[in-house]
Amino acid sequence: MKVETGKIVSLRFIMKNAAGDIIEDIMDQAPVEYLHGSGSIQPSLEAGVDGLQAGDAKHIVFKNDDSGDEFQIDLVIDAIRPATAEEIKGGGPGKKAEICGPGCCC
Repeated sequence: MKVETGKIVSLRFIMKNAAGDIIEDIMDQAPVEYLHGSGSIQPSLEAGVDGLQAGDAKHIVFKNDDSGDEFQIDLVIDAIRPATAEEIKGGGPGKKAEICGPGCCC
């Protein structure tokens, strides 16, 4: 199975800024999950992950789409699975679609 829209992706990574300073390192921790194609990660990073498979490792250089700052990320794809209908409606793993009405505070 490959990373594509509608898949839940589990990955671990080390992220560095343009100077090479480590910003975040979760290689020795539990992987994070996100819904590919939901806009929950930077589009330029998401494009770099697209098409990878479980077990793949990749070095990606990307720019923050808001600030223009450059980052480097070394990542490993741990697992990929289809998202449930509820995860797709909610925008990601563990999220539930909210039904909002007048006076909603979500």
